[in-house]
Amino acid sequence: MKERLLADLDTRIARHADGDSSGVLDARALELVTELTALGEPDAGSLVRVAALHLCRFQALPLGFGHADLRMAQTLYTKLHTVDPRLAPPRVRRLFGLASPAEGGAARLREYERTGQAHHLERAISLFRQGALEEETDRAAALHSLGMALLRRFERTGQPADLDEAIEIGRAVADDERLAAELRERITGFLAQRRSVADGDSPKRAR
Repeated sequence: MKERLLADLDTRIARHADGDSSGVLDARALELVTELTALGEPDAGSLVRVAALHLCRFQALPLGFGHADLRMAQTLYTKLHTVDPRLAPPRVRRLFGLASPAEGGAARLREYERTGQAHHLERAISLFRQGALEEETDRAAALHSLGMALLRRFERTGQPADLDEAIEIGRAVADDERLAAELRERITGFLAQRRSVADGDSPKRAR
């Protein structure tokens, strides 16, 4: 039943995108939401459809009549954004002033540098990965941010996989000389450290 309700919502939202808003405005659209809610706590996939429906209704209603739908869309997209920024499309993030994955990752990285708490670094890396997968993004900049965060984690933990991935990212952004040079500079230092460890010196780890 859930799949049928979601498919119906998807059809109505797609028709709105094609210029036919009747499906998001009729009473049945909101009945679908009620039926979906009655099935239990909605998951992210369900919330994405309901948020999109309310945003479509706001867009389709005459000026001044869609404020309740806009507020509901903002509430739902904000909740979804805290789970995964990609659940709020770029145009929605711009509308509601929500941070992109890259912006969220940069904020978490600043928190890591301020507090030294590893969970901020882990979240930054996760967000930078998400940002690199988005279509509407500066991929070289997103990969560079991910590479720099991985090098910070390598500096902290000494895990070779982080350094190896940063090296691969450096190759991937080679066309952007400025970004590539910054990564190369840090990677060179860590490679020198790795060679020093191989020769018997003690590694230096960040606390």
